[in-house]
Amino acid sequence: MNAQYLAKELFAPAEERLRYLPEGPRALRGTNELGWVAIQHTAESTAGSLNRLDLRSGKNRSLTLPGRPGFFAETETPGRWLVGMERRLVIVDWGTGAVEELGVTVSEDERVIINDGMAVECGVLFGTKHLGFSEPIAALYFYDSAAGLLHTVLEGQTCSNGKDLRGERLIDIDSTPKAISRYHWDVAARRATGRELIVDPASLPAYPDGLRPSPDGESVIVAFFNPGPVSDGLARMYRVADGAVECEWVIPGSPRVTCPEFVELDGEVKIVFTTAVEGMPAEIRAMAPGAGSLYIADTPFDRVPARPPLVKIK
Repeated sequence: MNAQYLAKELFAPAEERLRYLPEGPRALRGTNELGWVAIQHTAESTAGSLNRLDLRSGKNRSLTLPGRPGFFAETETPGRWLVGMERRLVIVDWGTGAVEELGVTVSEDERVIINDGMAVECGVLFGTKHLGFSEPIAALYFYDSAAGLLHTVLEGQTCSNGKDLRGERLIDIDSTPKAISRYHWDVAARRATGRELIVDPASLPAYPDGLRPSPDGESVIVAFFNPGPVSDGLARMYRVADGAVECEWVIPGSPRVTCPEFVELDGEVKIVFTTAVEGMPAEIRAMAPGAGSLYIADTPFDRVPARPPLVKIK
């Protein structure tokens, strides 16, 4: 392993509801803002929110939704986001707060909800998670936004999480079995085949959660959700070719790290991490004062990865 970087707190939500389960940060096009989701506001809540944080002023705007959002993607229309909420895809208008149904439902099974996702060429790639994190009844999906068609990419997952798609290579995380896998992406069939593990699950320090590719796409930065009695969190960069650890980030005071995202700030490439309180007992919360905050750190890069495309809605 080469370098180790120490993150610092970027945004500490004053409201406890926004600390419970922050996820899916994305740098917003043409702004100094970072979009992110609070999947749910308490352990019992079925409501969450969309958020946008101004990286310069530190001001955060929050829009509560009538459901739990797993991810968002910007569309070609500014201010209108495609959101995976509960078990369906919707469009949310930031100006009015209106939620528009797309008529796309992934499952009727209330044991699963939509989790991590991202915009890709021709649509969005996203997964679901079993709410008990123990049954392989979740899946990975591709939504062809122009055609309005939903394709099942992979079945038998427990918690489909971070992912990256470039050409015929798909990388996907299934968190509970600690699987960071590489697949062959069949563009025509919208299916993934030929699974290979990038890293031995036994070597991982905790549960892999969200990921982002390095600028050259040859490595992935993985956030780790550590439910153990520890105070600090961790993210690592793995080389896709052989699973070697190239560098890591320590997130002090917040062990349940959910997802990274690259941003440009004052001419430098930084990395932001969302972290969570989810499931944290009082004794761990006492030793993890930054739980639920967003963090920022230096990187070894001089450019950010290519941003996901804007989603075209028919």
